[in-house]
Amino acid sequence: RKAIQCAPQNGDIIGGYASFVAEELHDNDSAEVYYKRAIEADPDNAVNLGKFAYFLHAVRGDHHLADIHYQRAVQCGNNADILGNYANFLETEKENYELAEYYYKQAVAVEPMHAYNLASYAKFLAYSQNDNGAADEYFRRAIAADSNDAAVIEFYIDFLQGIRETDQNSHRYFKDAIKEFPQCAPLLQGYGEYLDEVLGDSAEAKRYFKLASEIVTL
Repeated sequence: RKAIQCAPQNGDIIGGYASFVAEELHDNDSAEVYYKRAIEADPDNAVNLGKFAYFLHAVRGDHHLADIHYQRAVQCGNNADILGNYANFLETEKENYELAEYYYKQAVAVEPMHAYNLASYAKFLAYSQNDNGAADEYFRRAIAADSNDAAVIEFYIDFLQGIRETDQNSHRYFKDAIKEFPQCAPLLQGYGEYLDEVLGDSAEAKRYFKLASEIVTL
């Protein structure tokens, strides 16, 4: 607050405080006041617009105002986080899949090594477009970008386990991923579970469980 008092028209400072109030203090009413102050101070600040749009979307559930602020944000700058959030909003809340894919592609183009956006686009391809081959490609790109991102790997394993009864390529996807990322412990653990629960190969499953545990303890 002292920083805001010293620079009452600094949109970056006010926006940063708004995020702190929302995420750490969980005072949504005050956060909204500060987000609005930040945008009033700097109407073309893409980060503040994008964060407020996400706040309106995820916290307030005001999809109309969220859409307006997302549009303003993407017009003011190419920020991978904002583009990815807007794509997800369009997919899940608006069910506008054509526009969602456009913004997913924009997000990936702006920051090609953004693991979460790559995985989010992969999920979109799998669950909204039913394109498992393309989804597998983007999931693996996501893991290559950050093999320590537990959420990304969990998304991928859920995808592979989810398609096992409908896509004959699911096992091949898993094996190819293991070859590409032999030091990724969560992936090895997931493959062990797949071998044990889906294929009934408990002996081979134990081998992968052991490999995963050895990597974790290094």
